[in-house]
Amino acid sequence: MSYFLGIDGGQSHTTALIADGRGRILGRGGAGPSNHTREPGGRERLISAVMKSVGEALDQAGLLKNKSIRDFKFASAHLAMTGEPEDKVEIVNGLLRAEHLFVGHDAPGALAGALAGGEGVIVLAGTGTVACGENKEGKFARAGGHGYLFGDEGGGFAIAREALSSALWAQDYGGKSDLLKALLTHFKRRTLKAIAEDVYAGVLSRDQLASFAAHVSELAERGDGTARGLIDKAAFELFRLALIAVRRLTMEQRPVKISYGGGVFKSRRLLARFTAEITVELPQAQVVAPIFGPDIGALLLAYRQAGKKITPKLLDALTETQK
Repeated sequence: MSYFLGIDGGQSHTTALIADGRGRILGRGGAGPSNHTREPGGRERLISAVMKSVGEALDQAGLLKNKSIRDFKFASAHLAMTGEPEDKVEIVNGLLRAEHLFVGHDAPGALAGALAGGEGVIVLAGTGTVACGENKEGKFARAGGHGYLFGDEGGGFAIAREALSSALWAQDYGGKSDLLKALLTHFKRRTLKAIAEDVYAGVLSRDQLASFAAHVSELAERGDGTARGLIDKAAFELFRLALIAVRRLTMEQRPVKISYGGGVFKSRRLLARFTAEITVELPQAQVVAPIFGPDIGALLLAYRQAGKKITPKLLDALTETQK
């Protein structure tokens, strides 16, 4: 029997799924983060995450049988990883064996999962942002994903950074800001200056600062004008990413599906504003909730790269066995 492996590797966790050729998920494994291999300890973190998640999945599927993970050969394996994949290829090639083995960016995996392997576009907004899409002719396009210094507009880091900037500005000019109290409470600091200094010093990481975006969303829901402005701006930036991807795929006049993913889209206001912008600029488009997660997406790409068709029957099996 042939076995297929899909791995979703991100900033907070790594998930591995093993399935048979009919779409039945046989094993699932989880581990910690597997991103930023160039950072100190990054290589070791990736190795640990891949080996632990795949080992758990193989064990759950009853396929390990006292063998080493390196002794098991998959028909196809696709790793959808946060960050650029080039640095991970050599590492993964030393860990896994497969007739078809591919290490790629996480966005295509999220796209495949959200649209069940169909054509369309997805916008991802977590700490950072990126959009990608594929049309029925197989053309792929990507927009954004340039990192916090040169891009990532509309992401959690950008929202939180602008919230802190806005609160500092209001403080300098003697104005009042509900963001001030929320920032001090969330980061457990006595002053805004202390928060900024800890960000510069690396005491507060990008991910930690980005976590404040959820509070900006909450303030926006309660009617805070500044927070609403920040959320609306983020929604517009994310809409622009979707628009760029759609245009690169020349799908403006087609009934294209646009999906979304990432923590920033948990904001009801942001999703509503994003949808409204899409509706006005791309009346043929339809904003849809993700069908599957990125782990299933990585598995679908493993099937595809082995030349296996994504049939309704296979999708039904995936739906049933992931419950």
